[in-house]
Amino acid sequence: MPEHAPSAPLGAAITPDPATGPLLVAHLGGPKTGSSAIQAFCDHNRTALFRQHGILYPTLNPDRVPDGTPPDIPGDPNFELPHHGAVIMGMEPDAQDDYLDRAVDACRATNTPILLLSLEAPSLPAYADMVRRHTERTGLRAVAVCYVRRQDTWMEDAWKQWGLKYDQYPTPDDFARALMDRALDDVFFRAAVSVLEHAWLDEVWAFMDPADVVVRPYERSALQCGDVVADLLGLLGVGSIAHLPPPPATNFNTNHGFTPEAIKLLRTVRAMFDGVFDNGPYAMLHDALPRAAAAPFAHVGLLSPGMRATVLAHYAPHNRRMALRMPDAHGRGDGVLFREVPEPDAPWWPDRELTVQEVATMLMQCVQRQHVRIGALEERLERLEQLERRERKE
Repeated sequence: MPEHAPSAPLGAAITPDPATGPLLVAHLGGPKTGSSAIQAFCDHNRTALFRQHGILYPTLNPDRVPDGTPPDIPGDPNFELPHHGAVIMGMEPDAQDDYLDRAVDACRATNTPILLLSLEAPSLPAYADMVRRHTERTGLRAVAVCYVRRQDTWMEDAWKQWGLKYDQYPTPDDFARALMDRALDDVFFRAAVSVLEHAWLDEVWAFMDPADVVVRPYERSALQCGDVVADLLGLLGVGSIAHLPPPPATNFNTNHGFTPEAIKLLRTVRAMFDGVFDNGPYAMLHDALPRAAAAPFAHVGLLSPGMRATVLAHYAPHNRRMALRMPDAHGRGDGVLFREVPEPDAPWWPDRELTVQEVATMLMQCVQRQHVRIGALEERLERLEQLERRERKE
């Protein structure tokens, strides 16, 4: 990954002042904007971020820790609270305050200038309120960083992750229409509508100085190095993340791509999902299919061209409102939030039933991949048996 420096206005806005104590940077993770990738990367590199870059990242979610190596951080609040007790949004307010106080004490004891928190929806309103309460109580400065995504691409990814599990929304277009019409069936839909309309940030705007709210469009052209992890850490002064190892891919931090045919297959077998947040069948199919089908390089749109245009027109007022609320230094004074626009001739996959040939092909791809794996295991077993026979002879 190439070297990069923090963008001038944003980097200046997030520069901590050692005289006033650690700067609390609260990443407000909207869904489908790389939040899990940020959390997994920071968890995996907590010691390096702390020792090399002056950033303390206390784990808030136990399922974001991909390895068993405890970080070497003196006074780390995670040493004083069990991991499963560190699900901070499940704590009472007094316990949350105590947890953050210990994190601040760890920063002060080690002259660490930045305390970085990250949490994803649906806890965002309560998370923002926790940050507000903490800053008012301690007088520390807080900066909120959040990423917002163009609604049509958000809906396509949300369809793959959640929407196809619902019986009442047979196609991506139906799913998009329900979101625009606010067909609120459960807590997921209420959170999704709030994210799409940027309403979830209203509470943040209400108690923070606008200069301390950093809103970043989730677009390759806007993100440093085209990567959300590099972008966030770059804003905090980390010149490059090339020297920091990526975390192992898990079902928590990786969203699988899949071809449209594989997505349709998952929709067809949606009864296998144990609720809207069960991702087990994704991991199983991703493991079984060859990479070309499980993680395709090319993007194929799932919304029809007409629905995509409808979605963009529907949310245009919300996007303009958000752009105009951003400080002039963020370069959105013209009311344009997203610079990237859909390609008029981009490929898309009309939702339809799979043919027998398509289903049979994916089935045989799974069988072939498992056959190759079994063959490789048999070869390894044979080599081990040969070594064992040699040792017995000797």
